[in-house]
Amino acid sequence: MGPPKAEEGSVNAWLVLARDGSWRVDQVRPELAAILHEIERAIEAKLYYVAIAVALSVPDICACLECNPDEPIWASFDKYAAWCDANIKFQNLDGADLARLRGGVLHQGHFGHPKSKFNRVLFIGPESQIKSHDVVMSVADKVSFGGMSATELRLAGKVLLLDAVQFCQTIMDSTRKWVISKNGDTFVERNLPNLVRYRPNGLPPFSVGVPTIA
Repeated sequence: MGPPKAEEGSVNAWLVLARDGSWRVDQVRPELAAILHEIERAIEAKLYYVAIAVALSVPDICACLECNPDEPIWASFDKYAAWCDANIKFQNLDGADLARLRGGVLHQGHFGHPKSKFNRVLFIGPESQIKSHDVVMSVADKVSFGGMSATELRLAGKVLLLDAVQFCQTIMDSTRKWVISKNGDTFVERNLPNLVRYRPNGLPPFSVGVPTIA
């Protein structure tokens, strides 16, 4: 059985159980909303690396949701970049930049990439006194920080500063807008139920009444 559905005029909406036990109406399908809620919870818990890594995986998920489920579905750099260019707007990041960030984070555990146009990408946490987002600054080789040169700290050249929370929020907002626009899309509707998510009541007939991630 699918998630409970509520009708708001001509707009599809779903009843979603909130963390306080109440029900709320959401236009985002629960299968994808569950992933976005995981990002929000990671931010609340100050697990910013987790939030950024999952946020950067979302364009891959959405790009593949648009594919024909009757054919093999593969994620790719070009597919990821095209989805981002069509749906996400940053001042200094295009789809290829985001794809490279995703590859660095998920495969190598850092934000660098041989083809990046930035010498360094820094994410700033909300607790920081620095309040900058999507800003590029040029740092000279001889500038020192705490007795170490910019070169030693790998900060020389073009440095992109991103606010960790705003970065994740931009991707989440873009994803919500995209999936709402895809209401009724045959491929998206068929692919959504297969998304991995936390299922508190299990996944019958494989697990019944047992919290399951599947």
